[in-house]
Amino acid sequence: MPDDEPQRRPSQIIAEMLGLPEPRPFTEEEERAYQEAMDRVDAQVRAIIARRQRRAA
Repeated sequence: MPDDEPQRRPSQIIAEMLGLPEPRPFTEEEERAYQEAMDRVDAQVRAIIARRQRRAA
């Protein structure tokens, strides 16, 4: 890609490949909800890993 072309986000590239409009950015509220959901998932994964490590010990 030439240096004078603007950097495209992965969402732009995927949308173009699929022939779909680019997704709109999250609102602040949506971003906060997304981050909270990801934090919950991270905590669940850490708990699973800790249980498996305790069983293996």
